[in-house]
Amino acid sequence: MTESQYDDIREQMDKFRYFHLEGRKEKGDRFLQPWLFCHVYASGSKRKGEIKRAYKEVIRFFGQKELQNIRKDAGEDADRIIEAEIYDSANVYLTICRDDSGFGKKLFGLLRMKAEEKEDKIIRDVYTGFIPLLARMEDFAERLAMIRAIDLACRSVYPQRLDDMKAWIDSFEDADLRSVFDAFGTPEEEVSES
Repeated sequence: MTESQYDDIREQMDKFRYFHLEGRKEKGDRFLQPWLFCHVYASGSKRKGEIKRAYKEVIRFFGQKELQNIRKDAGEDADRIIEAEIYDSANVYLTICRDDSGFGKKLFGLLRMKAEEKEDKIIRDVYTGFIPLLARMEDFAERLAMIRAIDLACRSVYPQRLDDMKAWIDSFEDADLRSVFDAFGTPEEEVSES
């Protein structure tokens, strides 16, 4: 792919991903949708019906005509380009969760969680909600990229909690699932890589 072709694909992707929010300066981000679907369905009952609904929503997102046209135009670079958006959006999603004061509430939204409680909740959601949900949603191309992306985003956003994340991953019974994750470095190595 030439630099000009890559710039054209980048422009198409930016037009697809970012959109104007009425009355706001910042733009909306369509690539946050799969993470929001995962959040909603991972927080639910985790029954087969919930997994099917989550699967349908995520498949619908990645099957959108505009995204498929970008994939077609990108040719053999399509997976790499879409994975880059998945990784970036996972970081954006977890950063929003960390920084949003409205995210960490308990007791019917009346009390704010302490910083440590909020951090625990976000990490627990990733490793007991998102990842197991995605692991059970087979047969879509972006599944493994999403699993790796949310893990790496969690490592990037909370490098001080790497031991806890490693313990969650080590607790997964499925060896194939455990093999999806990158090896853990020291907190300093993790921060320098992100």
